[in-house]
Amino acid sequence: MARLGILVRGELDRLKKYNLFTATTVVLLLWVGMTWLLEAEEVIAFVPLILLMDSTAMTVALVGATLFYEKKEHTINSILVTPVRETEYILAKIIVSIINSLLTIIALWAAVYFLKGVTFNFALATAAIIIITVFHTLLAIWLAYFSKNFTSLLVNFMLYVIMLMLPTVLADLGVIGEKVSRFFLILPPDAAGTILKASFATVDLWKIIFGIAYLAALSLALYKYIIKPRFNDYAMRETGV
Repeated sequence: MARLGILVRGELDRLKKYNLFTATTVVLLLWVGMTWLLEAEEVIAFVPLILLMDSTAMTVALVGATLFYEKKEHTINSILVTPVRETEYILAKIIVSIINSLLTIIALWAAVYFLKGVTFNFALATAAIIIITVFHTLLAIWLAYFSKNFTSLLVNFMLYVIMLMLPTVLADLGVIGEKVSRFFLILPPDAAGTILKASFATVDLWKIIFGIAYLAALSLALYKYIIKPRFNDYAMRETGV
């Protein structure tokens, strides 16, 4: 536990050192400003999208950036000669990602409540944010395993967005019919968006349960069968061995 605390503090210090925390704060202030300009009805439709973008794209960007900054600092080299386990290293990144996402949802909750008088199911939204952030933190680590640099990681993530998130957007716009779009819940972005929408509007209970269980299962599978088994290969490659 003590080692985990040190790793978490190191992650937070790295975010501060490279102004990544400042960047996320600026983006958050931008989101708050946009909610102030919207009507209450528009806020209800817009805030779930903000939370989805923050827990997916922002999470991947922050984790990817810290991984490649670590590469410059030879952090992996240091970790390999310490008692730190790969599980603790990965868990520290998950915890810091969750902290960033929770700061966003708290700030947005305060903004929409005090500026627009809008309320939503904060407990459900928080649970959704946590599971979405966990999955996309692991996704970012996986992308880093085969990305040469931060730019290529973002390109790979954009391919993920185009292939898995774009169909959901097209379905929302009515471009894709309901007969086809009902199967999109098996796409991680759609499952994430569904459980976030449930915090602001009525959604079938089975969709909420399925979305949370599905993302949790995907996270577990991603960690167990990809992230953890390939961590040593990634670490050795980054050390030049």
